Formats: sequence, C-alpha cells, structure tokens
Amino acid sequence: MGCLLFFFLLTKMSRTLPGHENTVSVAGLPSADEPMVRNIVTVSAGRAEGNTIRGHTVRLWRLHEGKNDNDDNGSTVPSSEVIAAISDDHSGPIRDVCYDSITHSIYTCSNDGTVKLRSIEEGGACHTTLACPGGDRPMLLSLCVVGDDSERCVVAGAEDGNVVVWDISGRRDVQIIPHPGCVWKVVAFANGDFVTACHDGHVRIFTRHVGRAAHPDVVKSFEETVTAAQSARSSGPSPDEIAKLPKWEMNALTQGRSEGQVQVFQKEGKAIAAQWSAASRTWIEVGEVTGSSANAGTINGKKYDHVLPIEIDVPGGGVQKLQIGYNNGENPFVTAQQFIDEHMLDQHYLAEIADYIRQRAGDSGPTLGMGAPSSNGGFGAATPAPVAVPMEMSYDHLPMRGYKVFDAGVDKKGVSKVVQKIREFNQEVSCNQLSSDEVGDSLDSLTNTLCITNRYHSSTISTTELLPLRKMILKWDVSHAFPALDLARMTVLHPDAAKGERKAYWKEVLDGALSLCLGLGEAASREVAVPMLTMRLVCNCFKGGSGAASAAESLLDRILDCVEICVPSDNKNVRLALATALLNTSSYMYSSSSSSVSSAIRILDLVGTIVGSGKYESEAVGRILVALGTVLLIPGKCGLDAKQAARERGIVSMMERVASGNGDAAIAVAKEIRSILS
Repeated sequence: MGCLLFFFLLTKMSRTLPGHENTVSVAGLPSADEPMVRNIVTVSAGRAEGNTIRGHTVRLWRLHEGKNDNDDNGSTVPSSEVIAAISDDHSGPIRDVCYDSITHSIYTCSNDGTVKLRSIEEGGACHTTLACPGGDRPMLLSLCVVGDDSERCVVAGAEDGNVVVWDISGRRDVQIIPHPGCVWKVVAFANGDFVTACHDGHVRIFTRHVGRAAHPDVVKSFEETVTAAQSARSSGPSPDEIAKLPKWEMNALTQGRSEGQVQVFQKEGKAIAAQWSAASRTWIEVGEVTGSSANAGTINGKKYDHVLPIEIDVPGGGVQKLQIGYNNGENPFVTAQQFIDEHMLDQHYLAEIADYIRQRAGDSGPTLGMGAPSSNGGFGAATPAPVAVPMEMSYDHLPMRGYKVFDAGVDKKGVSKVVQKIREFNQEVSCNQLSSDEVGDSLDSLTNTLCITNRYHSSTISTTELLPLRKMILKWDVSHAFPALDLARMTVLHPDAAKGERKAYWKEVLDGALSLCLGLGEAASREVAVPMLTMRLVCNCFKGGSGAASAAESLLDRILDCVEICVPSDNKNVRLALATALLNTSSYMYSSSSSSVSSAIRILDLVGTIVGSGKYESEAVGRILVALGTVLLIPGKCGLDAKQAARERGIVSMMERVASGNGDAAIAVAKEIRSILS
C-alpha cells in the first residue's frame, strides 16, 4: 500500500496520507484564501486483482496546517480530508500528475497511453483525453505542460523511447520526438522549453525558439544516436555474437534451469533458439533468430525477443533497475513468476508484471523475430515500467518467497493410472456418474494436455475438459473422490486452467475438496488419501494461476480448519503436505495486502501444536519454521500483531528446542526468528 509524507515548511510539521494503491505521485493545487490550508492532488498506480490492475485513483486533498488531529501514537499532526476521488477512469496505472495554472486543469498520464485533462471544480472529472497516435500505445511515465497561452503544449515521456507533444490549441499535429531509450522524466522550464531524462543517462533540452536551438552538429549527433539505438534493437545477431554462442552439437552440456527456458545456440553458423523441456531433460529447437522486435536484447548471454527493464524503488529515493527477458510464444505469467522467484520480489506483483509483458510484447505467436520498428512514426524502442517494490531487512532463509508444489506424476504413466482409477470408480458410484463423453473424450483431452508439460506456455484447457473434475469432487462420496483430487492437483498447475477468469470454478472445486476432508472429522488423522491430496491441492492452488490463488485466499479459514484436523495424522506424507500448505499460505499472506490478523494468529497456534507433537520429520519441521518466520514478517499491523502474539506464547524458546534436533537449516531459521522477535 502506498502513502504520501507531506511536510509543512512554515510550522515544520508533517502528515502521512496512507491508503493509496501502491506507487503515489503528487502535485500542488491552488490554495484557498485561508493561509493555513493547502490543496494537493495525488494519483496512485492501482493494485492487482487477478490479472487486472484496478483502483488507480485520483484524489483531491485539503490539508489544514492550523488544524490538528492525533495519530495512532497520540502525536499531534495536521488534519487532512479527501475532497473528491475518481477511480479507474484510466484503463491502466496512473504514473504522473501535474497542475497547469493557465488552463486551471489537472493532467494525469497512465500506462494506457493517454493523458487526461481534469477539472478541479468538478472534483477531478475528465473533460478531455489525449491519446498517443498509433494502435500500440506506450506507457506514459511522466508529463508536464509548457508554453504560453498561444502555444500551450502537453509533453509526456514514454517508456518506448519517445516524447509525445500535444498542442492544446489544436493548431499543430501531435509531435513524436524519438530518444535512444525510455524517457523517465520530462520537466517544464519557465521559458517554454522542456528537459527530458533518458534511460541512456543523458538529459536533453528541447525548444521551439529558434534562437535557443542547438548547433546542427549536436542535432545530427542526437539523431544518429537514436538511429543506432533503434538499429541495434532490430537487427539480428552479428557473426561475432553468433561465434560466442554455445554450439548446438554440445547442447547436452548446458542444463536448463526451469521448464520453458529459452537458450540461443550456434548451429551451422546461425543463431537458433531452443526451449528446455524439464520432462525430457532436453533442448527442443524452436527456430532461427534472424531478427528481433525493437526491444530485443540479451541478458546474461541469453537472447530474448523482448528485454524489458523494470524499476525497483529502494529506501532513500534510490532506484534499482532490473531486466526481464521474454520470448514470443512463452506464457507471460510463467516468465513473470520466474522473474519474481529469481529476484525475490513480492508475489502480488505477478499480475502487474505479466500484464506489462503482454502489453509490450503483444499476443505474439511462437515465431522468433518480429522485424524492425515501423518508419511511419510508430513506436518500438525498449521500455521499462516502474514497479514500486519496497526493500526490507534481509534474512538468509526468511521470508518464504514463491511456493512449494507437488507435481510428481504429471506424465503419461502417472496420469494414466489416475484416469484408470477414475473410470473404475465411475462404474461403482450409484449416482452422478460421468457421461460417456465426460469419462472418455473430455478426460482424454485434459490428460493429453497435462502430460505435455513443455507446451504449457501455449496449450489451453477448455471448460468442457474441467467440468468432470468439479462433478466428481462435489458429487462423489469420499471413498471414490480421491482420484479426482489427484487429477485436480495436477490440473491446477496448468496456467490456462487456473487463470483469473476461473476463480469461481476453483473456489467450488477447492471448497468441495475441503468439505471432503473436513467431513472425515476425527478420522482425518487415520486417513491418508483424502487429507494428503486435499492439502496438496491447496499447495498447488497458490502456485497455479491467479484464479486458483484467489480462490484459495477466499477459503483461507476453511484451509486452516482442514490443516487443524489433520495435524495429528499418523502418515508422514500427510504431515509433509499440511506443513507445505501452511508454508504456501504464509507466503501468500506475506505478499498479499489483505492478510488478516486472525489468520496469522491461527498459523502461530497451529505451528505450536505441530512442533509440540514431536511427530513431524525434519523436512516438515523446516517448512513449518519458515512458515512461522514468514508470518512474523508480514508487513503492517498484521505482522506486528503476529510478533506480539509470538512473544506472548514463548515461541522462540519452543522453536529453538525443536530446531536443535532437525538439522542445521532448521537451527538457522530458528535463529532468524529470534532476531525478528528480539
């Protein structure tokens, strides 16, 4: 959640304005006749809800320097009130805001490639929209207003490497000024000029005044720099670059790190791209790299169709710049998740990063290379989008980032056994049998897709294929439903099956699975199949697409109910599954802005019960300890209350006693928990 810290220079007081949706920008507005009143406007970038960014809001504030409130700590602070607020009238995060005293308007720019002119009198309502020309609008990161009454212009810096200039009077066409890279900031000068800050490290001043124009040699040098930057991004690899690539004949010596990873090799004097198949442990040739899109590039020696820089805000106002590589045909959510895991970012940035990739890369097919950018004024340069990521105190083992999954058996042999059992049980159930189409074609189509794991980035699963799963889990009795739970556990790991639009489906399925487990009552500690597979399904829901993860979040209380009745289990596989469910739950809560204190306290109590039982193996104990430490690090009030509850329960001494008998890793985590609570 974003907040704004506002300082009053006259009284040397400050006021924090919390509640903003992630990154915040601010501009001053004309103040009323009252000398102690200040008016401002703030804009926010919005928050991820499934696969969509919502809640990006324009707020008009009145700050009373001479009127005080008490904050949560009892300190005296200047009072504030929101005069008006407008949400979601841009179709993407709002990146910047400015006020123009001549037109008496507020201007906002957004990822949607538009600038909106707003009326203060109408509470920030939009009365004019300026759109970037062309179909593929770039994200606009900064804006300003320049010129006098007769030549008033709106200037916006775009992440695709262009500056866009609109003449408010309408006398001139929209002007595009290409730059060598992303334009992060534009600032107006009083004389009508403006300055740009480009990703290539240069600041440049632009003017319409002939007397202030740069020397022709300077202009020519700038144009050549822009042309060279565009050419470098659009050309294929050079012979020298190809010669440095690993040889295709020796590809077995290069092991992929994850499913779908793309690597460029040298084959017969050409650069070819190959994709890693984790199932077969081999590289699969995709095609020749003959050229690339305008934002192609290389990261750590690997070529990508799209190299998209991402900005991370760090304490003190600094910026850390990272790069994410994406190839046409890959699943944006898989790429985004790998980036989050690699850089240990918060999980709730998944949808924002994936949406950014899709907007910049488009719905490209699997062909590598999209040619050079158009020469008719269209956009095409490399582009970073700022993603505000708070930096935290660093620990080696905490918090948990990402999720553990149970993906064993997702192959032809393993899936065939599950389907065979389903068909056997379909003959035994007295009612709610699957139809011949459901038990035949639908199951075959689903399982065929699941087995080809190296095509998850491009394969899809239809609703018709998913319906038999729901029917079995909701309608079959507990003695026959467990193979369906196992198949659901595999299915939810497919990105298309678990996408955001299917939240309602997975909520029904997961709720049905939890009902089967909870229905066992005290017998859950003696049963194996249903408790184990339910917990594994829970674990995989968090790792699956945003629809499944959102479904799990909405059923968090029931998930913890199920964990609680399974804690005394006599089976080590059940114990490991529920320990992992707590671990993934804590990871999701850490990355979510909606974590509840009651859920955090329940996890503390469950951890205490588990470690106190003395029944859990070292691997499960390790996951339990990491889950506890992750809950303690949840940002905001939830984490603070969890720490207080942990101190009251004497968690530290208990964890250290348990850790001492479960290996060095557990001992290290317990030490970090002590540090957190000290």
